[in-house]
Amino acid sequence: MSNTYECSLKNQHNYNKRSLKHGESYEPKHKKFKQNHFDSGYKSVVDVVTIFKLELQRILNNNNNKLSNTIIEDIQPYGSRISGIYTDDSDVDIHITYTSNLSFKKVIKLFADSIRKSNVFNQVVPIIHAKIPIIKCSFHKKTGIDCDISFNNISAVHNSYLLNYIISMDHRIKPVLTKFKSWAKNTGLICTNGFSSYSFYWIGLFCMQVKRILPPIYELQKNIPERIVGHWNCAFSKEQEFKKDNQKHLSESDILTMIYAYYSSFDFKTYVISPYVGCPLLKKDFENVDQLQPELWKYKQFHKENFEQTNLLFLRTSQFSMYTQDPFQHNLNITARVTPKVFEKFINACTELKDK
Repeated sequence: MSNTYECSLKNQHNYNKRSLKHGESYEPKHKKFKQNHFDSGYKSVVDVVTIFKLELQRILNNNNNKLSNTIIEDIQPYGSRISGIYTDDSDVDIHITYTSNLSFKKVIKLFADSIRKSNVFNQVVPIIHAKIPIIKCSFHKKTGIDCDISFNNISAVHNSYLLNYIISMDHRIKPVLTKFKSWAKNTGLICTNGFSSYSFYWIGLFCMQVKRILPPIYELQKNIPERIVGHWNCAFSKEQEFKKDNQKHLSESDILTMIYAYYSSFDFKTYVISPYVGCPLLKKDFENVDQLQPELWKYKQFHKENFEQTNLLFLRTSQFSMYTQDPFQHNLNITARVTPKVFEKFINACTELKDK
């Protein structure tokens, strides 16, 4: 009996140490085999943006009956994977342009239901009441990557391509912005009540515009046809000549230090950050728009047409003191959500790094 028992233990021991099959990993804590959810080599071989776009097209086309009152006009990627500032596990952002006689809430729920039933993602959640409503799709089963889907917000697509072009203008810009964002996240500046990644990129780029490393956005719009989205021109040219001081002697580290020093002493109470013009603007001039630079003629026009709708005007878009114009949509303050607590943390952190 003893031999039988020993043999049984030996067989059990051999069973527990069997060779792992492809796609499995051993998890000692639970003493069992765990199937990996995706092939880690998949992401490096294929273009995940194309995969997501094609899958969404297939899913939504296969649900035409449910979406019979809705016409999908376009599906386009945007965000970090288009701007070029991303990591292997960054989300994929997809924008859908549609028209429908159904309510926005109804359409988003129908889209979410269709995607959920496709079983392509582990979880699909419509976030309807956010400032920019999205469908959040978590863990794509083939790649392990998340996806955020937004709607009828085409300016975000143009902004992504603008960032992509700006980054291509100087080899130092992408690593500088990557390090700048990483520092911001580690410092707790990029959060729900603070900066977005997008706004923080433009904070960094604006300083480089002031130092003439980069051009103001209006210079990229000279002598080319407009591309109007809403009231705003989202066109830009890659052919414009820009007389710049590259300051080639500056390293990436030097540029970062320059950014920290610049904002440690920036007078946010008096000035507005304007990537479009590429220099600080007096905040008081937004009360008397005739005093604004001629390059901002579209905002002057918008202000006069919407004077009574104060919630649409630039200085009415934030209850806090930090004002940063969107490079295209000049009535939009992209740092509107930055609370005094996060703002103070930003200034203190910049001051600390400047003095090192």
